[in-house]
Amino acid sequence: MKKLIIIISILISSIQTNLSAAVLGLAREDGGVPGAFLSYGAGARALGMGKAFVGVSDDASSVYWNAAGTTQLENPQICALYASLYEETGFGFASYARPFSGGAIGAALVNLNSGGFQLRDELNYETGIGSLSETAGIVSYARPVISGGKLSCGVSLKIVNQRINALSDTGYGIDAGLMWNAIPAVSLGLNVQNIVAPTLKLKENADVYPLSVTAGLGWKVFSNKLLVAIDVNKTEGRQVKTRLGAEYVFLDMFAVRAGLDETELATGAGFRWGDYSLDYAFAYHDAWSGHENLGISHRVGFSVNFR
Repeated sequence: MKKLIIIISILISSIQTNLSAAVLGLAREDGGVPGAFLSYGAGARALGMGKAFVGVSDDASSVYWNAAGTTQLENPQICALYASLYEETGFGFASYARPFSGGAIGAALVNLNSGGFQLRDELNYETGIGSLSETAGIVSYARPVISGGKLSCGVSLKIVNQRINALSDTGYGIDAGLMWNAIPAVSLGLNVQNIVAPTLKLKENADVYPLSVTAGLGWKVFSNKLLVAIDVNKTEGRQVKTRLGAEYVFLDMFAVRAGLDETELATGAGFRWGDYSLDYAFAYHDAWSGHENLGISHRVGFSVNFR
């Protein structure tokens, strides 16, 4: 246990000390973009690692992070997550991935729901209670493109819906990904979102989801007990973002995690018993000085392997 504490302490200390805000791309001035709810993340394990998961993508949440990663699964798996956010807002995710001899298929559902906020007209009179719901359905297919399975590709079709009070619209998009298991301890991933961009029009103006490209690396050390991950993202109209994360597994049952991205510092833990896993992630949002603190959030998830 002492060794474990030392490893985690070194990880967090080195991240905070050696990486400047410029390197991490800590830019709050970018503002929101259409489809921002799909950048929240998926799976309590990945969220506990600061969302650095595109180059890892080795569980059912890969349907969200990088469809090509689903070829790494040995058995069918489900993964689910719920997070209670701010101001009566909740975020939910569920996915299923199934490998087969020629590749893998998967499906996922993502939802952000918020309600109970007061509506007012141009004269500031109350006009009722408002609500917001954003939902995405994702279906993916992946297969190896090099014998031995070292390089895989994947494609995802997604349908997205946005509803604000009585206004609603639906759009369709396509994502694609690559996963390269270069050597046993290293994996490289690439995810390109919105190659075909969903377009939604609630009223006069249409919102088009921006092109987003993320490259990731996963590196296992200490007999595969420690996983270190890094993602670099560039979204159209926004600055480059970097995400860092790590996971340490001990006794083949317990895991501790830590990570950070441009908006939050995260930690997490996991417990695995046979084919069942229970995961928890904690996030401190807008932890960087000079920016408004949005507080903390708790994320709980589980996954099940089917043999």
